[in-house]
Amino acid sequence: MDYQPNNPQGGPGGGYNPYNNNPNNPYNGNPYNNNDPYNPYGAPLRPAPMKPKGDSMATASMILGIITLGSLLLLRLSMPFLLGGVGIILAILSRGGARKMPGKAKAGMICCVTGLALDVAFCVFAVWLVFSLPRLSPELTDEVNRICEDQYGVSYYEMMEEIYDMWDMDELK
Repeated sequence: MDYQPNNPQGGPGGGYNPYNNNPNNPYNGNPYNNNDPYNPYGAPLRPAPMKPKGDSMATASMILGIITLGSLLLLRLSMPFLLGGVGIILAILSRGGARKMPGKAKAGMICCVTGLALDVAFCVFAVWLVFSLPRLSPELTDEVNRICEDQYGVSYYEMMEEIYDMWDMDELK
């Protein structure tokens, strides 16, 4: 009996080739070819690539950094402080024990720090503008005074006097 592949004599196996080593098969040796008629199930499954340990935290940091910059553009003053701080912490934690930060974490860190710095600068500018408004533009001060009296019943000058008295800053008048 002939035990060769595709045995026409009907020997053991009856022509069945469990190893798919047909020499006439043009797809022989390529298990990843999905057009192979001798391999109807296609390529074997490959294992999914492993995600780095802090990848989720790095992604969250990047998203929080983008939201921080967006909320700064919308002039939300408390949101950049909160989200920027959490984003910086997540970016640092995403590093884990590694020496380098993932790219997403670097992007999140840059966005969060930029948003925080711009928010602090905007707050400092707003406080400076409130205290120096009477010297900069008397016309605008009169308009602000009128709006404060209409809405709060107290003039801008009276509010500023209370603040100066509270801080004992009479020399700034």
